[in-house]
Parts: sequence; structure tokens; C-alpha cells
Amino acid sequence: MIALIILFILILLAILVFLDLYFAKTYFSTHAFEQTFVQTSGDAVFYHDGEPFFHQLLADIQQASSSIHMMFFIVKNDKIGQQILHALKAKAEQGVSVFLLTDRLGSYSFDQKTIHMLEKSGIRFYFLNTPRFPFFIYRLNMRNHRKITVIDGKIGFIGGFNIGDEYVGKKGRFGIWKDYHLRMTGQVVADLQHVFLNDLYRSSGIQQLPYEVFPPLEKGTLPCTTRATAGFSLEALFLQDIQRAKQQIIICTPYFIPSSPLKKALLDARKRGVMVEIIIPMKADHPLVKEAGFHYLKDLIASGCLVYRFYKGFYHSKAILIDQSRCVISTANFDKRSLFLNEEVDVTIDDVAFTKHVEEKIREHMEVSEITTQEKFKKRPLLTRPLEWIGAMFSYFL
Repeated sequence: MIALIILFILILLAILVFLDLYFAKTYFSTHAFEQTFVQTSGDAVFYHDGEPFFHQLLADIQQASSSIHMMFFIVKNDKIGQQILHALKAKAEQGVSVFLLTDRLGSYSFDQKTIHMLEKSGIRFYFLNTPRFPFFIYRLNMRNHRKITVIDGKIGFIGGFNIGDEYVGKKGRFGIWKDYHLRMTGQVVADLQHVFLNDLYRSSGIQQLPYEVFPPLEKGTLPCTTRATAGFSLEALFLQDIQRAKQQIIICTPYFIPSSPLKKALLDARKRGVMVEIIIPMKADHPLVKEAGFHYLKDLIASGCLVYRFYKGFYHSKAILIDQSRCVISTANFDKRSLFLNEEVDVTIDDVAFTKHVEEKIREHMEVSEITTQEKFKKRPLLTRPLEWIGAMFSYFL
């Protein structure tokens, strides 16, 4: 009898979860903020190490004269976090308008004492995507994974870095941390500002800021396209990127859990002679993500795709390069969570010289990576194979 009651409860919970996800997906398909902006122009500096990135971010914060709009998935209250937060506090006390947004679960350890300190200085702080009813299960999984900073409406940052000590390699578990981020100027910054303001409005109810947020911006030298997604259009955008490739595809991601159409697109690319290279970390920072990735890599390795496993630290970078002419720097991982649940943003730069510059850095990271051949793949430990199956089964939520 007890077993039947437990079984009934489990079945009921499964039904409730299914209904939550099904109706939420229907609702958010018409309410989510997704936009591919018209191609514009800008200039970009590419960062692949935390120290210079945070040094520049701090310098730009300290030079801000009118506004600082900052949004990160994770903001930690550690040494790096304190440096950034105190810089924001100092600018707010000088009269600069400062807004800080962070994901509710991504920054779950962000305490009320810190929030009170920030707000007392004049910083407007808001959590994004706090889980609530209706659609609690869906909201629990739908994270705002965007990382955008816009300073004075003229300087924009976008990429994979969060704010915390591990992003400069100061966490022993991971060691050296590799991530990709852009510092942008020019007209493209207005599009990043639009994405930020949309998320601000949804989290705060603020409909209009009492100061100029879109100053005149000059044209840049790089053709740029900003793409904001929220679990509905990213798969199609990545498919377009892959299907346009004629010679080369490079995918950089910490978690490789593609959808079936994306996996098929990569296999089709190999059939038409495109070289496909994928770089992922050797280490894992979340349970089952590495094992789930093995499940999807098997056929790709057999087709001739080159899979590099970065072993000199942790590889958290998110980029796609196409034919040495298109470079996509993203907040999105190449996994189902980013494809179908998270709010993400990327910038596509269609420029040969810039793409080659990024590829040069990726090649340096490939040099400290191990190529996973078919022979090595077959020799992976037998005990990991059940975990691969379990990871694949729950891949939507990893």
C-alpha cells in the first residue's frame, strides 16, 4: 500500500511538472523578449583572460560620468566582487546613475546586508527572474544568463565572464580560467542598451529613465549584429550560422549538449567537407554535464570532427567561428539549457581580420588541450557510460 501511495505521488508530481512546463512554454513563447537587431557597426576589443578584463571594466566604471548599467548572471561577494561593488558605490555617491541587475538563483548568495549597502549609496539593485507562481518549475529553470554592461551609453561589454574570484583563476578547484568577452564602442552599444533596459523594465517596472541613455554614437569599423534570445530562437540562429559554413566551424563551449537538429547540422557540415572543431573543458563544474557531452560527441568524433579538451584550468568560453569571417561571442553555452530555457545575448561580427584574431587565441587554447580521438573515446571508463545515459536523459535541465 505504501509503495502504491509513493508511486501515485510520483506520478502526480510528474504530471504537475509536465503541465507547468507545457503551459509555461506556450505562455512565454509570446511574452519572452527575443530580438535580432538590424546589423550595425562598432569596434571591439577581445578579452580572453580575467585580469585584463576586470582591470578595464574597473577603469571604465571609474571614468563614468552619467550612467552605469550592469547586468551579470553571477555577482559574488568576494575580492573581485568587492572591487566592482565598491567602484559602483563610489560612482553612485558622486551622482552617477547606477543600476545593477543579477539573476536571482545565479547570485543566490548575494546577501541583504550587501544589497542594503548598495542601495544606501544610491545604486538601484534588482534581482532578475525570481521564481514564482504561476509556472514555478519553468521559472525556476529559466535563468537570465545575459552579461551586459553599458557605461554612459557609449561603452558596452558582453561575453562569458561573471563577477567573482574564480574568473581570474583564484579558485584552486579550477585554476586558470578561460572566458571570452568584448568591450564595444560605436553604434552597436545602443542595441546592448536596449537589451539591458528591457530586462530592467521587466524586473523593476521602471518604464523610462530620467536621463539620456541613447547618446549619439559614431559608426565603427566592424559589422555587428546583436541577438537577444530567451529559449525560443537561439537554436534557429545557431543552425543558420552552421549551415552557412563552407570551410570551417569552430565551437567553443563549456557544456556541449546540442539539440538533435544542431547535431545533425554539424554532421551534415562534415558530409559537405566542412572542418568542424569543438573545444570543451577537461574539468567539469557541474554534475553530469561532461558525461552528457560524451553522449553527443560520439557520432561527431566518428564523422571526423576534432574535439579538444582543455586541460590547463577551466574553459568557460562561448564562441562560434564560421569560415574565418564570422565571429559570434556569446553568453550562451552550446547546450539545451541555453537553447531552450535561458535568456541569452550574443554579438555577431562579420569581419575577416577580427575573426582571425579571435581564432589565433582559440588556437593557443587548443595547444593546451587533448584531442579526443575515436580510440581514446572508446577507452573511456566503463563506469562513466551509465552516467552518460543519465546525463542525456536529463540534458534539458543540466
